[in-house]
Amino acid sequence: MSEKEYVKNIKLICELLQSDPTPGVIQGLREAFETLSKQLKAGPFLEVFEATLSNIPFSALFSLLAAPDNKLIVTVAEVTGQLLKPVTWPMVHQTFEEYIIQGLAHPHPVVKALVLRQFLKCEQKADPFSSQYGPHIWKCLEGRSETDATKLAKQVLTHLCDIGMAMDYLLSEESVLAIKTLLAGNESQRFRVYDVVAAAIKDSDSSFEFFRQEGIVDLLLKEGSAKDVLVAMNFYELVPTLCESSVPYEYIEAAGVFKNVLEQVHQAKTDDSVTSSLLRLSALKLFSRMADAKGISPGRFYGKYAIAPELAELVLLPEPRSDLKITAITCVGTIGNNPEALEYLASEKTALEALVTVYNTSIGQLRVECLQAIACIFGYSATPSGTASQICYELYAKLDEGKFLVGLTKEIMKGFEESCVAGLAVIQKLALHAWGLHEIASYQNIVNFLLMRDSSRAKVAQQWQFAVIESIVKAPEAKSEFDDETFARLERYAREGPYYAVATARVAVESS
Repeated sequence: MSEKEYVKNIKLICELLQSDPTPGVIQGLREAFETLSKQLKAGPFLEVFEATLSNIPFSALFSLLAAPDNKLIVTVAEVTGQLLKPVTWPMVHQTFEEYIIQGLAHPHPVVKALVLRQFLKCEQKADPFSSQYGPHIWKCLEGRSETDATKLAKQVLTHLCDIGMAMDYLLSEESVLAIKTLLAGNESQRFRVYDVVAAAIKDSDSSFEFFRQEGIVDLLLKEGSAKDVLVAMNFYELVPTLCESSVPYEYIEAAGVFKNVLEQVHQAKTDDSVTSSLLRLSALKLFSRMADAKGISPGRFYGKYAIAPELAELVLLPEPRSDLKITAITCVGTIGNNPEALEYLASEKTALEALVTVYNTSIGQLRVECLQAIACIFGYSATPSGTASQICYELYAKLDEGKFLVGLTKEIMKGFEESCVAGLAVIQKLALHAWGLHEIASYQNIVNFLLMRDSSRAKVAQQWQFAVIESIVKAPEAKSEFDDETFARLERYAREGPYYAVATARVAVESS
């Protein structure tokens, strides 16, 4: 029986590893490892895996990662990554701790990335770990430009924070020194650090208190008053994430952050510069995202920082394609997706009334933007009820002067993908409300459309059409709202799925 090709190649690598590292040997190793990488991918993986490690230990591979040849390093890193795929984190930590630290400090980003990927295998706080890893991982965030290594380092640190590793392993004295060194650098690496800090704070008030005592929270808050507009925008983007708990929220509020951001929105009215517009857009998004911040009461927050009048003014801007107008419409939908925040919008009135005004007179893309915001509001809960559902009904009754579903059905039936999808999304949210289900059942045109399959429609439209029917069938009131025949058809559609095609009988005719 002839020797398998991968066995021949492994033997060749072993021979080359015993030779002096001449240029010819280095070239031979590059080619042999490139071949081995392909053989591992082609498989059978387990056979090639076992044959490789039986002859070439990981220690030999790691030593090659220090070779003075970049192309060889990249190729060996690729093979090493494939061989490490089935190796669990506890085994990686137990066997390769020394190599991990060396790899994190390696000058080549491919090697750093190889090592960083191993940390993503660490799945729970109880997994073995070493605090020596922390400062080396933090240092991988360094650099002005974004690389695979910096992205992976941030992903790893965020992942380790998410599973509760931060306080025990990532915040040693040496790690804090590395963090502060990074924070003295350019804005790109500062905000990579801040992103990880936010991830740690999100799940742990202890982490917040640690970063506060180290002065890191105050350094972050100072970014909000930076003259560099991009720095300030990055800060605005981060604030809602920091407010997942009441403890950091109260500290941030006491520092006057929300008051200052709202003032920025007010001041921007008299400044039409590009910089001012960008800051205003970011500020609006900050306030809209606060609706979902777990550390606050949305009703109290929006009552104190009245953003609705500002949104109403922007929603009513005359220019239909204005970024400020579109962003304001989106923000109304985002805020209205929280029931408590929706009650604030209803009591304040101006923002919802502005949305109704624009929808009733809009066409084209602007109407699609309005529909997306309306879908967010109607879809604030999978089981809507009470005051918020009543607010949705009152909004529904004002849209298209009480003929919203009629106009929406016409919009959907035009067949333009974006408006069709946006319209179906609204109807799917309507079906979640008892009153919405009644409205759908009472309008035969939309029922007929929903039950009519059309494979020429875009897949995403067919998916939304199916989602509407699923929501209708699952609704407790559905059987009482639809006649038996219609409900049976809806149930059959739900069973058959979004892409069911009716089989056509084919008769073979034999000519005599």
